[in-house]
Amino acid sequence: MSLQVDNLYFAYGSQDVLRGVSFQAEKGLCTAVLGINGAGKSTVLKCVGRIHQPREGTVRIGGKYLCEMDRSTVAKLIGYVPQSCELGENTVFDAVLLGRKPYINWDITKEDLQIVERVLRTLKLEGFAMRNVRELSGGERQKVSIARALAQQAKVLLFDEPTSNLDLKNQLEVLQMIRDIVREQNLCAVITIHDINLALRFADRILMMKEGGVYDYGDTNVVTSRAIEEVYGVHVSVIDHHGRKMIIPQ
Repeated sequence: MSLQVDNLYFAYGSQDVLRGVSFQAEKGLCTAVLGINGAGKSTVLKCVGRIHQPREGTVRIGGKYLCEMDRSTVAKLIGYVPQSCELGENTVFDAVLLGRKPYINWDITKEDLQIVERVLRTLKLEGFAMRNVRELSGGERQKVSIARALAQQAKVLLFDEPTSNLDLKNQLEVLQMIRDIVREQNLCAVITIHDINLALRFADRILMMKEGGVYDYGDTNVVTSRAIEEVYGVHVSVIDHHGRKMIIPQ
């Protein structure tokens, strides 16, 4: 299912945060949201995930308006992974099983357990299933958070800075895993991220935000030295390195 965002406005009290944000994220593709701190990146995800209620504008998934859906339906369609996901004192298996909550009426079913087992295998976490999540590394906990979202069988995945506090190896592994899953399962993913070079490496579409609005949206060609200077206030060179675009601060 594709995600269509039209003319979103949102404010914290009297402080406007989003000003007419519009974009479309397609299934099978990863969309990276770029911009400085305070540009509205995380707020966009929260409005799309209906954690926040926008003042104006609409969100549609597969052509259907999010505002007309009940909470249970939204939870089945959208998986949201925040910057810091509280996993409690659970085992990895139980933490991922929480992703099945929108589907559980009276008791956990055999299908719920099979889905969790399948997700753990997909993310190569089956060996950690009975370990307490607090015993895991930051990268492993991030994978558990992603596994919980996948257990929801959501069509749209929202990741708020999934590589924050991860070392380089885990940053690459997590983003590669997200991209592979999105393509293999034909999902739609929107990812806020600070590292522009990681966005250029893994994202199919780039949404550049400035002062709560959309500066530009498109493929990686929207990332130019002029765009970086106007959005971030930093002079950079944009180079081609073995067929991959990269930025280098001047």
